[in-house]
Parts: sequence; structure tokens; C-alpha cells
Amino acid sequence: MSHSAKTMVAMTTMTPSLESTPDDRVLAIARGRHGLITDAEARACGLSKSGISRRLHHGGWAHLHHGVYVVGAAPDTFAQRLLGRLLSLGGDAVASHRAAAHIQAIPGFGEAIEWSRPRGRSQRRPYGVGHGSVWLPAGHVMVRDGIPVTTVARTLFDLAGVVHAGRVERALDNALSRRLCTMDDVSVVFDDLARRGRRGTVVMREFLQARGPGYVPPNSQLEKLGRKVLGDAGIDDFEVEVDLGGDQEWVGRVDLLFERDRLVVELDSRTFHQSKLDRERDRQRDNSLMARGFRVLRVTWNDLKQHPARVVSQVVAARRASGPTGVAGSSSTPVHPAA
Repeated sequence: MSHSAKTMVAMTTMTPSLESTPDDRVLAIARGRHGLITDAEARACGLSKSGISRRLHHGGWAHLHHGVYVVGAAPDTFAQRLLGRLLSLGGDAVASHRAAAHIQAIPGFGEAIEWSRPRGRSQRRPYGVGHGSVWLPAGHVMVRDGIPVTTVARTLFDLAGVVHAGRVERALDNALSRRLCTMDDVSVVFDDLARRGRRGTVVMREFLQARGPGYVPPNSQLEKLGRKVLGDAGIDDFEVEVDLGGDQEWVGRVDLLFERDRLVVELDSRTFHQSKLDRERDRQRDNSLMARGFRVLRVTWNDLKQHPARVVSQVVAARRASGPTGVAGSSSTPVHPAA
């Protein structure tokens, strides 16, 4: 077992008093671990093989995985199932990739049993997906809700190797806007892993280059300015940072939503989009929104700073263009402020 994995397991395990009974010591551990105890831990608490067997048959314990038990009436949850699988793998596995994204509450990733192990082999099983990692240092792992899991920055890099680049980009901006990580955090992980030829390196390098020094993520200065410009004009009946779509068909988190008017206002944090890939991603996202009945208005930092009145007039016009039922008009292209 790697040093980092041992450290994470130790962090999720409570140390019970030696003066308590074996059952007290078991409960002290299970209470902080979604009701779970391993066979080795139960033995260390003073229970014999026969004592464990009696509790499984008559004492309210349940067998979850090989060498992993549920104690008492702990509810069946995703967190319990995920942690149980990690413990059954011997203690050196950590939740990663899509499972880590779900635990970190990054939108667009549902419940999935997925893990990484130092020096393990990548494998896909009916019960989940495992990844072997030759580099999983302690600095890339944290504990969330009692579960050892890759940090947000490491999770983003791992996702870049297994899911579409558009989902990774949305996850990256979501994590930055909610301050789950910083650009420095992502850059450090990139430097750690890129030289090792990891999958996802090309995608993450592109995203880091596009978000160079001075990058303003959504939900920060840009959002504040956008809200001020509209608020000063008496427009405040919008929602901020709204997730549209579900786990399987998540479109993204939009900046401002006028739900009654089916209007989305996107605040582009980059002054302009130079690359063809940038424009293509914006087009695909806008098309997905419009396919769901929304009009899309995109404004930039420069629009808000240099032409606030123009932005306000465009928002007012776009709202008026909504149909009588609140469904967007028939325009086949997103609305942009005039040059």
C-alpha cells in the first residue's frame, strides 16, 4: 500500500478507547464511515472470527463486500457502496474520475463506482471501473464525507482522459467559479502529471493556455459587473448560476437565466474567442440551449465595461422577442450585442 493511501485510510478511521467493549470500538469506527467496518478492523477491536460470524447471522451486521461489513441499521447510500468497494480493494484505492466528480458535487456526473490505485491495473468490472496510477501522491488525495477521493484539480485532469473535452471544460469552469480549486491548483497537478505522458494532457494543456494569467472565471468579478449593469437599469428578475439539464443530458451552468422569458445571458470571461475550437464549443452549447427552447445572449467583459447601455438594450429586446407562452422566438442563431 502506498504511503498516501495509508494516510487517507488512517484519516477515515476513528481510534476507539481500549477501555470500551469490542462492540463499542466497532461502532466508534463505523459511525464515521457510513456504518462500515473491515474484517481486519473488527479483529483489531477484539472480535474473533466466530464473534464476527454470530453478528452477521444474528447481531444486525450485513456482509457488503469481501472483508467489509455494514454494522447496525446504517442506510444504504451511494457513499456507503463506494467506500465499501474502496475498503474491499485493500485500503490503497481512492475514489476518482466520475465518482470523484460526483462526490465533489461537480454537475453532470451521476453516481458511479470508480477508483484509482497506485500501480494497479486498469479494469472494468460489473461493479465499477478501476484505474491504475503510477503517480498518486498524498497531495492529490483528500477526504470528503469520510471517503478518500482525488482532489478537485486531480479529478479534472483524470476526467480529461476519459470523457469528452466539452464536459471537462464545463467541469473546470464550474470548479473555478465555485472556488473548489484555483488555476494554480490545476497547473500544479498538470506539471506533476504531464511529463509522465498521462491521458488528458493535451486537453488540459489547451484549457490552461486558453485560461492564461488574468483569467476571470464565471461567478466572480464578471458576474458582479453583469448584475450591476442590469441592476442599475432596474432589471433584477433573473436567476444566477443555474444548472440546465440532468446528470445524463446536462447542458451546463448558465450565468443568468430569465426563466419566464426563456432567455439565457452568458458572460464570456475571455475578451474574445480566437480559436475555431472555442467558437465550435460555444456554438454547440448555444444550439443545445436553443433546442430546449432558450434564446442565448452572449456579452463580454468589454461589452459590460465599455457599452453597458447597449447590453441593457439587447437584454430588453431579447426579452420582448419571446413568444406569448414564454417560449423563445424562432431565431436559429444566438443573439449577440451589436459590434
